[in-house]
Amino acid sequence: MSSRKLFWYTLLAVFTLFIFLNAAPKACAEQQQPDKLENKQNLTTATENVLIFWTDGPKLKAITLMAITPRKKPVGIVSIPINTRIHEIRGVETLEELYHKTGREGTTAYLEKRFGIPINHYVDISQATLTRTSEALGPVEMAGKQTSLLEVFEGTYTSQRMDLQTEIRALAARLIEPAVLIKLPRLLWIFTSGVETNLGMGHILTLYQALQGNGPEILRKQALPGRDYFVGPAKYREVAPDAWNRVLREVTCT
Repeated sequence: MSSRKLFWYTLLAVFTLFIFLNAAPKACAEQQQPDKLENKQNLTTATENVLIFWTDGPKLKAITLMAITPRKKPVGIVSIPINTRIHEIRGVETLEELYHKTGREGTTAYLEKRFGIPINHYVDISQATLTRTSEALGPVEMAGKQTSLLEVFEGTYTSQRMDLQTEIRALAARLIEPAVLIKLPRLLWIFTSGVETNLGMGHILTLYQALQGNGPEILRKQALPGRDYFVGPAKYREVAPDAWNRVLREVTCT
């Protein structure tokens, strides 16, 4: 593997972890029963499951699950709304509140139960690091206009969002343009110095193996489905018990 390829796939690995968007892939014929850690089937036996936390100080801004299986496509990404309702834990109403009270460890344990999988890896990217990365990357073109990586993450670059699976692939494709590749050393330094994670080079190589020969088209993303509603000014998402496992199967099925 050339150092150039390793740099590119490492950068793509990091960036795609943080695209907290939605998509609408085809459903799989197979389904798994939720809330059964022992019933992992083939999904978890060789899959690296990673939680990506986007934080601003003590505040949780977004959370995403990424499932990577070596030499197998697709790479599945599930965006988990932080206003998702929690009914099982007394005194906690949303995933955001759970994070505030129990931190990364408690949130991970809860999501392991809901998805029915082990989650052994995490990436924590701060707002400050994301801002520095966006500034270092410079302008990117999305939906026919010049914008920034930060605006793409915040969802503010356009009033009418493009198809979100198209969006994540378009952004990933931007990252291999020559103007970006020459910035790799600086971008990688920002991430290695500003991102907290327990992912090692071996895990990056796992993602490399999954992406090798496929490119951005291997990425499949969907938001955790549910019903949105308001209680006063507060917005919540109600998620059916079987939706957690179903959405994971949809983004990881071949």
